[in-house]
Amino acid sequence: MNQTYRAQCPCGQLAVHFAEAPVAQLVCHCRDCQTVSGMPYSNVAFFKVEDQCAQGEFNAINMTGGSGQAKQYRRCRQCDGFVYGTVDALEGLVGVNASSLKPPFEFSPMAHVWTSEKAAGVEIPAGAFQFPKAPPFRPGKG
Repeated sequence: MNQTYRAQCPCGQLAVHFAEAPVAQLVCHCRDCQTVSGMPYSNVAFFKVEDQCAQGEFNAINMTGGSGQAKQYRRCRQCDGFVYGTVDALEGLVGVNASSLKPPFEFSPMAHVWTSEKAAGVEIPAGAFQFPKAPPFRPGKG
């Protein structure tokens, strides 16, 4: 039996479903993720965009990423919960706030990215792969 993955906001109005497992999992320390999540970093699971089915109304937050390319975060129009986003530099992938995944999702990051923008006091586990900016590989492509 195939497992499906569902990410949703706290009120459940905005949700996105995926038929396949994430292709990558990263901890992002960029300032944009800090701003959007309200946390010092974001745990992000990347899924193939063609495997998604989104429902609900969202507010889009448009930004330009450190790569110079556009990105868009999607927050619930009712409760303002951050659920997912797209980054033009990662064409074909959807980044999902891993804490919004249901049923409980075991987040297992491959690396920490944008550590050059890491919030003060955040400790990265010893031995974790770290990249000061974007990783030298495209998540899901190796």
